[in-house]
Amino acid sequence: MKIGFARPFARCGACLPAVAVVAAWILIAAPAVAAPVSEGKSTVATAPAKSDAPFARVYLAVRGCMSCSHCRTAIRQMVGSNAAGGEARLGADQIEVRYATPRAVPLRDVIRSLAESRLHDLSLVDVLFEARGTIGLAEDGSTTFALAETGQSFPLVIDRTLARPAGGKQVRLTAVVDGWRKKGALSLSAREIRSAG
Repeated sequence: MKIGFARPFARCGACLPAVAVVAAWILIAAPAVAAPVSEGKSTVATAPAKSDAPFARVYLAVRGCMSCSHCRTAIRQMVGSNAAGGEARLGADQIEVRYATPRAVPLRDVIRSLAESRLHDLSLVDVLFEARGTIGLAEDGSTTFALAETGQSFPLVIDRTLARPAGGKQVRLTAVVDGWRKKGALSLSAREIRSAG
């Protein structure tokens, strides 16, 4: 099903000069509450309480028109139609897609919904993925991250500065998503690993 964007978005050109978006990544301190950003640098917020953290979250940093209702409605529809049950929340310069309970996350489809959108002056800048799961080894010896209770896994790169958890221990991983600008497989670069409790 195609959604016609040309006519509704012709009216929102006036909102573009008022929008100056700096694509700075943040972690969410509480659901739908962003950490403050100062002087273009992201501020890492305190991790959410275990009871508040959903199973998984996808953060999509965008640049462009996010202030008018026409753009926000279209973005919500595009992301929602590809999120397979994920709840889309829009901020000033990011979209958060939350998965409350364990399920396979259609990460490529969620990203593609914005990366290939034809909305005027809207571009995807970066993607973060946060989820509960385990870190293990593939048959070839490479590191993988498998989502809890689903078996869905992604190749994972862990910097030497990050402590690796004991094998099989469940963790909460926050990682940059790599490879989405190309058509190959997605992979993750760990930014934070903490105990899932």
